[in-house]
Amino acid sequence: MGLDNSVAVIKYLIASILVGVILGIGGAFAAQGFRSGIVIISNYAEKLFAQDPNFLFYLITLSVALVLVHYSRKLVNGKPFQSVSDSIYLAHKSNNETDLKVGFVSTLAAFFSASGGASIGQYGPLVHFGTTLGAWLKKTIPFNFTPDLYIGAGVAASISSGFGAPLAGLIFAHEAILRHYSHKSILAIATASGISYAVSTGIWGDANIINVSSENFNLLLILVISFLAGPIFGLIAIIYMRSLLFFAELANSPKLQVFYKYSFCILSLSTIGHFMPEVMGLGTETVSGILYSSYTLIFLIIILFGKILATSISLNFGFFGGVFSPAILIGAAAGAVVSAFLVTLGIFEDFQQALVISGIAAVAGAVIGAPICMVIIVLELTNSYAYALASLVGLAISVGYVQVRFGSSYFDVQLLNRGIDISDGRTGLFMTETEILSFAEPNFHTIEENDSVENAILLMSKVDQSELIVVSQSGEFVGKINSLLLFNKQGPLSSADVIDKDCVFIAHDASLQTAIEIASDFVGEIIPIIQTDQNKALAIITEGAIFQAYLSKQNQTVAMEKR
Repeated sequence: MGLDNSVAVIKYLIASILVGVILGIGGAFAAQGFRSGIVIISNYAEKLFAQDPNFLFYLITLSVALVLVHYSRKLVNGKPFQSVSDSIYLAHKSNNETDLKVGFVSTLAAFFSASGGASIGQYGPLVHFGTTLGAWLKKTIPFNFTPDLYIGAGVAASISSGFGAPLAGLIFAHEAILRHYSHKSILAIATASGISYAVSTGIWGDANIINVSSENFNLLLILVISFLAGPIFGLIAIIYMRSLLFFAELANSPKLQVFYKYSFCILSLSTIGHFMPEVMGLGTETVSGILYSSYTLIFLIIILFGKILATSISLNFGFFGGVFSPAILIGAAAGAVVSAFLVTLGIFEDFQQALVISGIAAVAGAVIGAPICMVIIVLELTNSYAYALASLVGLAISVGYVQVRFGSSYFDVQLLNRGIDISDGRTGLFMTETEILSFAEPNFHTIEENDSVENAILLMSKVDQSELIVVSQSGEFVGKINSLLLFNKQGPLSSADVIDKDCVFIAHDASLQTAIEIASDFVGEIIPIIQTDQNKALAIITEGAIFQAYLSKQNQTVAMEKR
């Protein structure tokens, strides 16, 4: 037995490391290829025009990109492109199968969008590309691992390479995607993150976008200011997310034709790009500019709200990409606005970088719902505990404010809008996705409403039940009768006034979660399950059966996570 266990452990270690190495290398090349390709195409487009980006420049580049994105949609037959929220959903589903073609084409569409200058994020598409790589590897080399191990490793590799932050990749996979920590997954995920970082830095060099080294600030004062600015950062995050949702609702109007949708997108973004090129594209150069330059307060406010507007239009009116990179720029602008405002008041002049980084962490962390990951990103990209601590305070207040005023991260809201609730973890999702009809009893006894009380009593004694379903002559559901109400009653059931026509019932397409909520206030023996569109009784279920169904889903979750 000891030898068998040792062999099993060795196989697990080798398999975990192999998965991590493959996904780490794949994630590194994917992330760096994605970023390098965008830079090459963008630089070529600017050289072609031999001038700074203007209306005509954006009109042409965005139009070409949008055409490519449009035909990318045709490659997947109009299926929605996949993003971070889909990765989260896949990690929690009992069936983690994903459409590899849609996953790869989604990344391609994001690449076209970013290359054309649309205001989108790169990290969201890379996260789901990591998910797609993991799904591909699961099919190619089917080790006895749960699919979420492959998903976590693929995501960690993408974030590690994209940010140049291996610890952040490890944390992001657990905090934002998997939403739980697993000892059995940690080796593969950590290996993928470490290998991805090593390959990226070894071939392409350091990918830091926050390159600050000075700590010439009063940490205590910064902590106080970050604390006070936390609600402001949270409010900015909410404005950003609500803007995305508002424009999504506008774009999804059935009255809005595709031609007018695309036309509005191109013309509005070209106009924004002409007057504010700083808010277009991925925004990396603008973040650096905010960190190292002294912009006016008015200009910073324009960048802040201009980026929110440009991103909301880009992501909802034709282009595809993530919300993370724009959140970084929005957070940087928010931090710089706070700093510039304090400078205007004559309070201090030396702390702009600290507040910019605090704003990045506070806004982006609240949007993606990964506060610990954002602190680690700051720590890894600045190599400074002081900056990490300064960002932590504002981030904590911002996340708390968003939780109270908005409810959750943007990804969770996206899932909720699709009817998917992961707030209770994998067990809760299983219960939401499981129809109660699969646990119900299809064989049950009924009695017509015009039948006699005597016959009802006889039937109850024969089948040993205290409750029966009552139907009309045409078979429609009428209600339920209880044996206690039949004593000292005579004649037809309908005239004896013993039918409970307002009894508790469950719709045929209700989930296990809904059934549990209904049963919590139920008193009785059986609950009818009704075909609501036809008003027909399909089955019955008891409280005990609902409880057993709940336990089975719990056991399913435990078994899956033990793997």
